Amino acid sequence: MDPISNPYSPGAGTLPPVLAGRDDVIDDFRVVIGRATTGNSFQPMILSGLRGVGKTVLLLRFRTIAREAGWVAEIVETRPDGDLRMQVAEALPPLVRAVNRHWRNKELAQKVGRVAASFASNVQATVARGSFQLQYEPEPGVADSGDLETDLVELFVAMGEGAREEKVGAALLIDELQDVPAEQLSPIVGAAHRLNQEALPVVIAGAGLPRVGRALSEARSYSERLFSIHPISQLEEEATRDAFAAPAQNLGVAFDKEALEHLVAISDGYPFFIQVYGKHTWDIAEASPIDREDVTLASLRAYQELVDSFFRPRYDRATPAERRYLHAMADLNTEPVQSSDVALSLGFEIASQASQQRDGLLSKGLIYAPERGQLSFTVPQMGQYLRDLSDRP
Repeated sequence: MDPISNPYSPGAGTLPPVLAGRDDVIDDFRVVIGRATTGNSFQPMILSGLRGVGKTVLLLRFRTIAREAGWVAEIVETRPDGDLRMQVAEALPPLVRAVNRHWRNKELAQKVGRVAASFASNVQATVARGSFQLQYEPEPGVADSGDLETDLVELFVAMGEGAREEKVGAALLIDELQDVPAEQLSPIVGAAHRLNQEALPVVIAGAGLPRVGRALSEARSYSERLFSIHPISQLEEEATRDAFAAPAQNLGVAFDKEALEHLVAISDGYPFFIQVYGKHTWDIAEASPIDREDVTLASLRAYQELVDSFFRPRYDRATPAERRYLHAMADLNTEPVQSSDVALSLGFEIASQASQQRDGLLSKGLIYAPERGQLSFTVPQMGQYLRDLSDRP
């Protein structure tokens, strides 16, 4: 097959050619922005799932849906140990530019620009994205207190009041929410609560690893009532078939049944894996229909790519002691595992004796705790990768 026309697109947050199996969560977001626009109460959505299940792709789709509805919307990707004010400020230039371009009331649009400049003034730098800068004089006494929650509320109240008059809304979508420090996550929750109380058409939503729901709840006890947590997992078998078959079919290429079923099995329905296996299968096949032999040959290349770009880089982030902990988890061959069982397999009598390794892996986002005393990998199929490794520490 012609690699230039290859429809499969593995990547971090890369939109797939066919977004299969996610109609329900997309429809739920449409309801959220519809209710927000009309002044009805709503629950902001938080996507929760492992690496590679397509959370970022869904946030990109949410942004598109919001913009198609006339909203201004932007995505913020948080960074470990980062400053949330700086990260929000980095998203303001495109938001302010969109407000100026689309809002009919230019006085309100300019007010949003001034309040955004006030908010950004606390990061002690000119905030820029591309060639656009926040070239406004700050609005004195608004969003410049230095208290993150107060300033977020005042920023989004200004945006929400203008958006309500325009009969549209604004959305801030925060990716990698689990990396937001606890003292900065609480202001995000508080701001979202205040906006909902005031019935303003501003949606603060986001995505994170499976522990994100617990992190939000620990930040503010009412988070479980404020937000709607949407677990995002691997695709069902039929949706996985569609994700493989539909992009090829759109280009006049088919899979025979055995080849397609093998792809469904080895990808296990994980969207990133689907794109990797689909890409290599397309490149190695010479003609339609693509057969089982094509898939068998391609799967070797695809898995090696996953090792090199998905599994190994994460494994390499762990210290030797942490790697031994990972292997002990994998050798138990079940998920989740009990932390006490992992400690025992490492020769410790109680789980707390292995807490340094466990906590290091938790902080690096390589594992998470679905329940107290339980642990799972944040990367799908990580256990199998570890069991297959021959060079153990």
